[in-house]
Formats: sequence, structure tokens, C-alpha cells
Amino acid sequence: MKRLLSAGVCIVAIMALGVAVAVPEVAGADTIKIGAILALTGNYTSLGKSARDGLQLAVDEINKRGGVNGNRIELIVEDSKSDPQTGVECFNRIETAQSPLLYVSQLSSVSMALAPLAEEKRVVLEGIITTAIDLTRGREWVFRYWPLGQAYMPPLMRILQDLKVKKLGILYQNDEFGREQNQLLSKEYEGAGGTVSSALIEMKDTDYRQKIAAVKDREAIYVAGSGTILLGVLRQLKEASYRGSILTPASAAQPDLISLHEADGIYIAAPIIYNPNYLYAKDVGEKFEARYKRALDWYAAVGYDIIKLLAGLLEDRQISRQGVREMLEGGFEYSGVFGHLRVRPGEHDLTFPLFPAQVVNGAIKYR
Repeated sequence: MKRLLSAGVCIVAIMALGVAVAVPEVAGADTIKIGAILALTGNYTSLGKSARDGLQLAVDEINKRGGVNGNRIELIVEDSKSDPQTGVECFNRIETAQSPLLYVSQLSSVSMALAPLAEEKRVVLEGIITTAIDLTRGREWVFRYWPLGQAYMPPLMRILQDLKVKKLGILYQNDEFGREQNQLLSKEYEGAGGTVSSALIEMKDTDYRQKIAAVKDREAIYVAGSGTILLGVLRQLKEASYRGSILTPASAAQPDLISLHEADGIYIAAPIIYNPNYLYAKDVGEKFEARYKRALDWYAAVGYDIIKLLAGLLEDRQISRQGVREMLEGGFEYSGVFGHLRVRPGEHDLTFPLFPAQVVNGAIKYR
């Protein structure tokens, strides 16, 4: 059985038959409380602040239109300081004082520390900007809204095939994301008949010249990194006069990075939010920029989108912790700022597609 729900965009929920109606566990007559544990200080401050601003923009929009089933949403934000133990303290503090309907968390390390608590308290934890493979595995109450490593493979392979690359180099940072990207792309590319040479970059490294020299003879190089590592490698590739094609993950699509001359010409596996022809994302981007005086990035967009998605699922439904879990797990289709999402029943990793793109004169052009 299918049901059409409204959250400003279209959501189709696939509801399992024969599921008993849950008794509300959270009073929803006046306020729907959502705990948000974000890195507002520490190593990932910019990511956390972007996510917070996106979450708040969506909450304010929904409340302005009357809330969900007449109930206002209240966002309870705590700073994890990019630290798992601090994140645990934030969770316990919110749980004791507020008992929210659900939680949103950011960062793999923090979300992994919170996952057992969510299972114990029987409350949904929605991880965003979280790549840890094991986050949702074997868990009943933990979900994720963020692309896993496999989502990068179709756009990256499309770019490499279009460029007719036969020899690929991979520079990857020594964390879960970088290691997984190296493993996945090496397997896919070698399976298609190409050859791969990889070099590992430690998270503390700042001089990448030796690693670049190890793959400089390759026709293309994929930089599986983010933040200062990604920017540093791009700069040092330019300094080394590398003539081949440079491929990057979606983190390179940040507005403040694509404006730099080091980024000109690079290829990106990018989310659709930067495509000016996608009018829904364009509209959200204009509202975000008008309010916060900076461009929408995908960290803010995922915060915005998860609130819209959850509000749509809750529309005209009984609001409880158990109800949220059942709706997320029941399967649904959703169209938001990242395009169309189809989630199968029982699936806990809610991902969105990435597309082949290139930076041309400071703008992202989709291929």
C-alpha cells in the first residue's frame, strides 16, 4: 500500500501491512523535539555549522507553514566539539532533559559512539556527513543520510571512460573514506582493463611531493581526500606541473574551493545541488544565501533535506519514536534537493546519487 505525504516536496511511503499501531512514546501535542549533535568547534567546525544552518532553515520553513500536524519543531543543538566522548555527553544531557523524538548526528566518529546509546534508548539516530561503513550494520534504530563509497563509482568510471584513461593514479588519505575509495575504484577500474598505482597520504602530512612523484606518470589521478589534504594535493599537483586529468570526490565541489585557480579543470563526482538547472535546489540555495550570506554547500543541504524528509514522513501520522523508526524502515520515495531517492523496505542507508561534473572558470558544469 502506498501513501502520498507532503513536506513541501513529494514523498511516497511504502507502509508494511499488518504492523500494529504504536503507542506514542513522545508527547507531540505542542512541540516535536529533534536533538542535533554537531561539530560546532574542533576539526570539523565548518561542516557542523553548515549542517546546523541547513537544519534550522528547514525547521523555520516548516514552522512558518504551521509545523507538522499542527506541531512546531524545536531543534536542540549541542556541540560535540568533533569529539566522540563529548558527543556521548551531549546525547545523555539532551536525553535526560528533553527526551526528543529523534536525533541527528554528524561525523563518523561521533555517530559511531552514539549508535549504541540510540539502540539502548530505542530512539532513531540519523547520521549525516557520516561515512563509517559499520554505522547502521546490525542496528535497529540507526539510519544514515549520506552517500557511501560505492555511490562515487558510477560518476568516476564515467569520467575515466570519457577521457579514455588507461593508467590511473590514486592519492588517498589514511582514513576510512580514503581507504575505501582506493579499494573500490582500484577494483572497478582494473576490472575494466585499466592499471592502477596508489599512494597513501597520512592525515598529518603537509608535503605531498614524494607521493605525487610516485603517480605523476599516470594519465589521470584521483585525489581521495577532503579538507586541507585535498586542497594541499591540488596545489602541489599544480606546482609539479602535472599535465594529466585530476579527479576528486564531492568534497571538492565546495563553493569556496571551486573558485580557486588550483581547482580549475578538475573533475568531480558531485551532488546535483550545484546544477543551476535543478530549480528546487536553486530555490533552496537562494533562500540559504539570503539568510546566511554565503552559498549553499552539500553539508548545509543535507541538513535541510533530512528535516524535510522526516517532516514529510510524519505528516498525518501518529508521532512517536517507534513510529519514526517504522516509517523510515518501511520504504519510501522522496524528491528533495539531492534529486530522487528510492529507499527499499528495511534499508537503513539512505543515499543520493552523484554525477560526473567538471570545474570550468570557477563553476561546476555537469557532463
